[in-house]
Amino acid sequence: MNEQGEYWRDLRTVLAVAKAGSLSGAARLLGISHATVFRHINHIEEKLEAKLFERNRDGYVLTAAGEAITHRVEQFDHDLVALERQILGEELQPRGLVRITTTDTLLINFLSPVFADLQRAYPDIELEIGCSNELVNLNKREAEIAIRPSKKSPDNMVGRKMADIRVGIYGRVQDHEYLLDGNREIESLDGLRDLNWIGPDESLAHLRIYKWLQRNGLYGQVKTRYNSLLAVADAVRHGGGVAILPCFMAAIDPSLLALKTPLDGFDNELWLLTHPDLRKVGRIRACMDFLSSAIDQKKHLLAGEF
Repeated sequence: MNEQGEYWRDLRTVLAVAKAGSLSGAARLLGISHATVFRHINHIEEKLEAKLFERNRDGYVLTAAGEAITHRVEQFDHDLVALERQILGEELQPRGLVRITTTDTLLINFLSPVFADLQRAYPDIELEIGCSNELVNLNKREAEIAIRPSKKSPDNMVGRKMADIRVGIYGRVQDHEYLLDGNREIESLDGLRDLNWIGPDESLAHLRIYKWLQRNGLYGQVKTRYNSLLAVADAVRHGGGVAILPCFMAAIDPSLLALKTPLDGFDNELWLLTHPDLRKVGRIRACMDFLSSAIDQKKHLLAGEF
């Protein structure tokens, strides 16, 4: 033990003797031997060159110097205990601002109730939710947590794959007979090529939906284009045509009719991410654990299993 450690140890021994009134009582309080208590008292008195106790038949009684020291030690010990409780309390009850970024589609159709539950579970955490279809830079602290569709975790982030995301081709329920022509589901894309298609515009060219339409020669059939999948889904609801949409959107929307789902060869993943420097921060860890558990319970919706 270094000199400062020995000094604090001896001061706490003085406090224990003052409370107990005897070496044996202090030994019981501290869980050490009678001889060790005696050695600590002698050591601190030699260091301070002051007598801290009067030894008599009734036990150990503080001197004036001893009273002055124990008063200061009691104050410091009280403050230290309060600090420990505060630290433990903050660990048990995380608090502070946590910024989370996700896509608008995931937020509106899947994550909003999860965030509401998170805030109720941790009322001292302030949530700031940002919607962006572009990957927010966690390195620049634009957000602390990202929940995003991706095929892998970016190299500069840490996290976990939460679920597979499936998509399907959807129309409007009222158009059931027209779209399916008596079939339960379209078997091939040929039956869909002559329909009005709705899709993402070039601002969403990075989306796998856009790339799939291009690859399968269907983007030319897209007569109405939007810069948001929420808008695409809304257009389908109003009979504007058919579109590729994430299956989880249909899970909460009875107006959407599945024409072909899940769509083969179209796999994506949902990742829960943070920056490596933040993963051990109490409030970040609490949110990451809560979100992981909540998403895991609903991951069947992301996979189109409902």
